[in-house]
Amino acid sequence: MIWKDVVGQEQTKKHLEYLISSSQVPHAQIFTSQSGYGNLPLAISFSLALLGKEVDPKADELLGKASQNPDLHFLYPVVKRGSETVAYSSDYAKEWFSFLDQHPYGDYTDWFDYIEVGNKQGVIGVPEIEKLHHTLYLKAFGGGNKVCILWGLEKLNAAGSNAFLKLLEEPPKNTFFILLCESNESILPTVLSRCQEINLGPIEEEALIKQIPDTHPNKKQMLVQANGSLRKLKKLLSSDENREYETLLVEGLRYAFKAKGNQKIVIDLMRWANELAVLGREKQKAFLSFGIQMLRDAFLTNYHSISLVHYQSDIDFDIKKLAPFVHTTNVVSLIELFEEHHYYIQRNANAKMLFAEMALQLTRLINTPAA
Repeated sequence: MIWKDVVGQEQTKKHLEYLISSSQVPHAQIFTSQSGYGNLPLAISFSLALLGKEVDPKADELLGKASQNPDLHFLYPVVKRGSETVAYSSDYAKEWFSFLDQHPYGDYTDWFDYIEVGNKQGVIGVPEIEKLHHTLYLKAFGGGNKVCILWGLEKLNAAGSNAFLKLLEEPPKNTFFILLCESNESILPTVLSRCQEINLGPIEEEALIKQIPDTHPNKKQMLVQANGSLRKLKKLLSSDENREYETLLVEGLRYAFKAKGNQKIVIDLMRWANELAVLGREKQKAFLSFGIQMLRDAFLTNYHSISLVHYQSDIDFDIKKLAPFVHTTNVVSLIELFEEHHYYIQRNANAKMLFAEMALQLTRLINTPAA
């Protein structure tokens, strides 16, 4: 096997090569990987090996072979279009392979932005699993194995999970399932118990640094901030997304700080909350995650733990100005505020009401004096 399009993850590559060479590949595996660690490129390369297709060393060959192989099936979260009553992955096949070409290390936020879901949440439901069940029980085009890559195991809704469990319990002959997720916390224990799980760690620094242009002035800082994620590294190199979230967060914090007892500023604060409410759910979650990291770094800055701070502003904001307002009295509540709202957004809470309430809580907490 040649892992041309898979950056790093050397130990996992060796393990997968051993499984194939020793004919010990389990029929169902879960590749758990934080955003940007590379479980999808790894799964595609591994799948092609299971199908007896040697992965070509040319950079564009992996995607080409994946898109053209009728025995390699992809499932991924999608939304219904227009008046459609059901959405299938196959409806988005053109967009999917284009997305893989442009963002092989992308995550759910990138995918949902790519297909412009707006406030809808992409899911994998029962009709998709039923269609897969029918497809996999047909004879393989190549006469050998079939592989299903399910990207977004967390996006299986409850009914879809139960339907998929039946497929795992009675798998079609010569069929392998490679299930990809960022976290296994919301996955049915009965699904987990029928799969062998592989946890991918961060991409090794020696592999990641090769992705940074030789002319970049601060490679070490980039590696620290990327934290083993190629997606994050690419975002840092472009920095557009972080700039958007940072601008919104700094603006909101300023309004919150000034809003206590100032009715005119409260109007601005509610306008800010409305801006967040129309972002789209995946961007809202990404914004809240960014906020958690920034508040953490402000707290560490306040207590002079600068060596642990990863924050680097894209809008020339000095985190030392925020640091005095994030302290032992309010830091836990502030981070919990962002974490809880991330949880509620994940569960389809009303975004307008949610962010309005969050803005008011933020005002109270950021104005809490240190003990």
